[in-house]
Amino acid sequence: MNAKRITLLLFFIFALDLLGASKFAIPATDKDLPGEGPIRRYAWFKNLWEKKRTGWAKQVKQDQGALVFLGDSITQGWGDNFRGHFKGVKVANRGISGDTTRGVLIRLKEDVLSLNPKGVVILIGTNDLEEKATPEVIAGNLKLIIAALKQHNAKMPIVLCNTFPSSATKRRPADQI
Repeated sequence: MNAKRITLLLFFIFALDLLGASKFAIPATDKDLPGEGPIRRYAWFKNLWEKKRTGWAKQVKQDQGALVFLGDSITQGWGDNFRGHFKGVKVANRGISGDTTRGVLIRLKEDVLSLNPKGVVILIGTNDLEEKATPEVIAGNLKLIIAALKQHNAKMPIVLCNTFPSSATKRRPADQI
C-alpha cells in the first residue's frame, strides 16, 4: 500500500475530526474524500448514519478493546449483542444499513480505530454493487480499510468476509461478487 495514500487517508480522517458538531453527518460532496465509488446520500440513510454514529460516540470508552463487526445491514441486523452468540467476548456492532465501502472509509477512525479493537470482522460491499461500483473499486476501498487497520495495530486480527449473494432484483449481480 502506498504510504502517501495512507497518509492522505489519515489526514482526511483527522480533518473530519476538526469539523465539530456536524462530524457525524455524511459529507455533502465527494470532494477530497478517501477511496472511490458510491456514498449513499438518501434522506433515510443520512438520518440513520448520523443517529448510529452519534450513539456510538457515546460508547467509545465502554467499547474499548472490543471485537468490532464492521459493515452494512447484514451486520447491523445482528443487533448490539449479536443475540448472545459471543458470550464472554466484548463485541461492538458497527454496521449501518445501506453503507458502502467508501462510507466505511469515512467513518473508520471514529467508529472503529477509536475503540482500539482486539480484532475486526468486515462484511461490506453489497450496497456498492447495487450502486454500480465495480469489483475493482470495492477491492480498492477494502485495501485502504485494511491498510488503515494494520497501520493502527499491525498485530490485530482482521477477518474479511465474502460479499453475500443477493437477488437479481437488487441489482447486485452474482458474477460481480
